[in-house]
Amino acid sequence: MKIDEMLMKALTSYDNNRERSQQEQIGVSQLGGCRKQVWLQLQKAEKTNQNTLRLPALMGTAIHKMIEEAITKESWGEYELEVALEHDGIKGHVDLYIPEVGAIVDWKTTKLKSLDYFPSKQQRWQVHVYAWLITKVRNTTPKTVTLVAIPRDGDERQIKIHTEEYSEAIALEAVAWLRDVESRDVAPEPERYAAQFCQHYCSYFGDKCGGKGKELTGEIIEDVTIIGAIKRYLDLDSQIKDLTTQKDGVKTALENVSGITPDGVKVTWNQVAGRKSIDEQEVKKLLGFVPTKQGDSSMRLMVK
Repeated sequence: MKIDEMLMKALTSYDNNRERSQQEQIGVSQLGGCRKQVWLQLQKAEKTNQNTLRLPALMGTAIHKMIEEAITKESWGEYELEVALEHDGIKGHVDLYIPEVGAIVDWKTTKLKSLDYFPSKQQRWQVHVYAWLITKVRNTTPKTVTLVAIPRDGDERQIKIHTEEYSEAIALEAVAWLRDVESRDVAPEPERYAAQFCQHYCSYFGDKCGGKGKELTGEIIEDVTIIGAIKRYLDLDSQIKDLTTQKDGVKTALENVSGITPDGVKVTWNQVAGRKSIDEQEVKKLLGFVPTKQGDSSMRLMVK
């Protein structure tokens, strides 16, 4: 067995035995996702896709577990970790609850490029439903909900925090979404694209659901030379992305390293000044507008 296969087999087996992985109820994190996926789960449909990609979720689980163990060793007053809640068929686990200030906190692992879209409506629904569950189960009302985005490919400088007051209206909007799905006799249409999401991450992809298709338009390319060039382009693009990732990993290993190797390779780190740019807000304040100049148009190749 290859090392990567051995690793994923062990991690997957570990995850499958966790209580969360075995629960049959709809989880709070699923509210606002694909209606058809949730509907199929409610119908206890047999899972048809056994080859879903698991590593991003497993990394999220590992980070959550580490945070839980780390906070447990701190003396920060009264707080609760991994608070299990269930009401009216909805089950959730609150990452961190601080009763003294009425705060719900949820950790989210993500990618740097996703931070611009954080938090999503689905993520906001999730924390507000956690607070709603607290009010139902414990007869006390939290004051705030907080989402903390932790980028897997970043560092602590890129951690992003979003806090807002608890809103029962937002929580009930999410609950109403679930009730609507539950009430349907016929499966809703899939809401995720097959190629980008379903085939990789949905357990019902295949016979149960083919995902959302994206209509292809345009002239059919039949020239075998051009088709070969297209495939070569995609292959090179994939290699470039992979090599860039590897290069960044090696660069991390060389942090704080300087000197000369026995065969004469010199390694140094030099501070580079940040890029200067025009302060548009200041210009607008002084002139009342920001002058712009339109450059020449150019063609951009997209091969997807």
